Order: sequence, then structure tokens, then C-alpha cells
Amino acid sequence: MNTPPLQDRIAIITGAARGIGRGIALELARQGAIPVINYVTSGEAARELAAEIAAAGGRAELCAADAAAPEGIQTLMSFVKEKFGGLDIFIANAIDVASSGPVLRARGDAWEATVNKNVTALLLAAQKAAPLMQGRPGKILAISSLGSSLTIPNYGAVGVTKAATEALVRYLAVELGPKGINVNALSAGPIDTDALKLYPNYTQMKQSAETTTPARRLGVPADLAPVAAFLCSDAAQWIHGQTLVADGGLSLLTVR
Repeated sequence: MNTPPLQDRIAIITGAARGIGRGIALELARQGAIPVINYVTSGEAARELAAEIAAAGGRAELCAADAAAPEGIQTLMSFVKEKFGGLDIFIANAIDVASSGPVLRARGDAWEATVNKNVTALLLAAQKAAPLMQGRPGKILAISSLGSSLTIPNYGAVGVTKAATEALVRYLAVELGPKGINVNALSAGPIDTDALKLYPNYTQMKQSAETTTPARRLGVPADLAPVAAFLCSDAAQWIHGQTLVADGGLSLLTVR
């Protein structure tokens, strides 16, 4: 019997109770990993996810912490160190979408909060995660989006932070590569989640995806999960500092 590719790998997934994070947690567990399901307010959803993984023969742990805040990051890392003694995979999935709308109307405090939650949090998490990955095949993966390079209505604040995230991934890859840690980003097209529905142009994005993209639909978390798992596996050990685009072909048809 073949050993699953991620057998017994310890994987933190921020914002894992719902949406993209939930899909990734399920896939990593299916491939043998032990996901640490991070959440802030979605405790019931997190427990349901852990139960689903256990019912399928896997194992998951829960950790309530604000992964966008320094103290929350410390809580996560301390939890993993005490529970497992180390960390193999860190996936920065949690996102702040509160600051939406035209950039000319963006409030300074909301803009700063979005930058801190989407970029600074990744930096601080990588700094804390790296020592826990010593001697392990470490993987750090940041979830990005097409808004890093395309201008999407009402997405300016998040799009700018995604561009910064991809740049940070490159710098982290150069510094952490010699330590045996791969750092990459996964850029998604629109994924049909509750977070996407918060945008006022959700219906327009959905209709556009269904009529113009090669895939003829919006993406779902299950589309991204196997790609994320691949980037967290040994098969991706030669990939450093890259942003892999998985968008159903949307970016092929969008004028840049």
C-alpha cells in the first residue's frame, strides 16, 4: 500500500473553517497530513470540519486564534510546538475583505488594517514558522488572487496587498530556500465562497465567469485544494518563490 504523499505532515491552515481553507484542509487530510484548523469566530464550522476529517479516518486539531494579529500568530505557533514539536506546512489563507470599494474612497485606518492582516501577518508568521520547520521539508504557501495584477472593481485594497504578498513570497523564498523551506503563492481566480459574496459585484463576476472563461463557471474550493496540496508536497521541492495561477483560464481572456 502506497504511503500518502503528506503522511503525518503537520499543517497550519489559517482561516480553515470555511471556504478555500476548508477545502484545503480536507484535501491535505486526505493526503495524510494532520491539519491544524485555525479559526476566530467559526467554531462550530471548525468542529464540523474536524469531525468530517475524523470520520474519513484522518486527524485534525483545532486552534482558535486571530492569525492576522501578532499575538494570534504566537498562539498558533506555540500550540503546534507544544502539540507536535514542529511544523511542516504553513498556509496563509485567512484574508481581510472588510476594506472594499474604490481606492479613492478608502479610509486610511481601514487600508492600514488590510495591509497588516494580509501582508504583515504573513511576514510575522513566516518568521515564527521557519524555526519550527528546521530539519523538516518545510512549505510556506500564501493564497493570492488575480487582483495582484489585474484591476478588479471594488478590490483595490485587497488587490494591492495580494501584489505585496507575492513580492514578499519571493523575498522569503530566497532567504528560506537555503534552510530547506519552499515558499510559494497560489493565485486563484474568483472562488465561489461566502467571502466573495461580500463584494457588491458578486453577481456580475459570477455571470462573467459562466459566459466568458474557458471553464464556464466560477471556481470552487475543491478546484484549488489539490493544487495547494501539490505545492506543499515533495513533488514541488524544486519550486521556489513562484506564483502558480489556477483560475479556470480567466486571466487568458482579461485585458491587462
